[in-house]
Amino acid sequence: MTEKITKLALASRVIILVLQLLVNHLLPDHKTDVFRSPIAQQITQQHIDLLENNAYNIHNGTDASWLDRTVKFLFGGMRHWDGEYFLHIAEYSYSYENTLAFYPLFPLVVRAGANALYALNMGVSLRSWCLVIAVLVNVFCFCKAANALYALTQRIFKDPNKSWNAALLFCFNPASIFFTAAYSEALFCWLSLHLMLECVSEFRFVRTTLALALSMVSRSNGLLNAGYPIYFMLRHSILKSYHRCFATIKLSLCLLGALLPLTFFYFYAFEQFCLPDRTVVHAPAVLQYGREKNYVLAGHRMPQSSPWCDNTFPFPYSYIQSHYWNVGFLRYYELKQLPNFLLALPVLGFLLYHCFKYLRHFLRTLLPRYPIVQLLKEYKSLPFVLHALILTLFCTFFVHIQISTRLLCSATPCLYWFAADHLPKTFDQIKLRSKAGSILVWFTSYYLIGTALFCNNLPWT
Repeated sequence: MTEKITKLALASRVIILVLQLLVNHLLPDHKTDVFRSPIAQQITQQHIDLLENNAYNIHNGTDASWLDRTVKFLFGGMRHWDGEYFLHIAEYSYSYENTLAFYPLFPLVVRAGANALYALNMGVSLRSWCLVIAVLVNVFCFCKAANALYALTQRIFKDPNKSWNAALLFCFNPASIFFTAAYSEALFCWLSLHLMLECVSEFRFVRTTLALALSMVSRSNGLLNAGYPIYFMLRHSILKSYHRCFATIKLSLCLLGALLPLTFFYFYAFEQFCLPDRTVVHAPAVLQYGREKNYVLAGHRMPQSSPWCDNTFPFPYSYIQSHYWNVGFLRYYELKQLPNFLLALPVLGFLLYHCFKYLRHFLRTLLPRYPIVQLLKEYKSLPFVLHALILTLFCTFFVHIQISTRLLCSATPCLYWFAADHLPKTFDQIKLRSKAGSILVWFTSYYLIGTALFCNNLPWT
């Protein structure tokens, strides 16, 4: 089954890549005043020759070689919106304060791969290598995530048909473009599903701690993943009659160990942006772009900038989200945002309905009838539904509503489990005017339309 799911996942990525290639060149990009990573001149002998032949123009962004132009032709639609931030961090590190909103694992992986290939001096700029590696990493992680989702579903429900349908829906999910573009969704999704699988299978301390730690430094909502080892360790200790003191120590060490990488990231952020005597050397293009946009540069703290540095716990994330993107409780509830609410309505409505339906059945029917120990043993899906509900409510009231689809598609398997419950055993039984037909129309239309809009820099973030 692993090979079958991998082929399905690869096929869905190939379709995405071909579709973005066609749409990106058939339609003009929408011009928006959004962040664009500055283009720095990468000096190699081939580039020097091109400069002498007046074939390299840094000011208008012309690529240095035919290989760079080929990369841009093939994958140019993959670096829009937040992808620009991730690729900027991979190329230049955290040069601007607003880039601290993007967690470091994905850009670090991209940077390591791009630097390794750039060192081979093949005539391709670091900027191009970052884009290529970002796409390749995401294709790999997406395939691993699809297999992890199948294994997790099978482990909990022991239903091959539901497991296959969940993996199938995942491969063509409504946020598919973000699992291939230069975003951290695919990496985070794989790490989160791997953590969940470790928790429901066997609590192996090192693997669980590592998976949790990596998910935490991949995306900000990775912190919520700590609920899984907490729940399943407590469940395991109750069902197996483990010594509570030993279980508490093991769980505490797991959580503390998982927090270490995130703590190091916060220390790095504080050192870069808060120390007045800190000096950071930036590329000329980075300096110029930062001054044009009035960004706060690392190593250039002014007296009135970065107030988060003076907090008792100088964590930058909430300040940056609020200051740069106006993220906060009900701040996005404006009439002009109605189209974005309509885009997010399917995933929010679907998950809220099914989560409340599940919890109502659990509280009214199961809890009064069965002992709590039996429910803990048989209903492993409970923490997943609670996690999905918390994320859905958070998306509804706090975040930029249009990111709800990609956030929920990458963070919780419940979307695919609930959707798979509506699918029949064979696709020839599906009727368009049915719940299964509506789900397939929703997934397919977002899969296609989302790719077309994103690749042309249209609102689909």
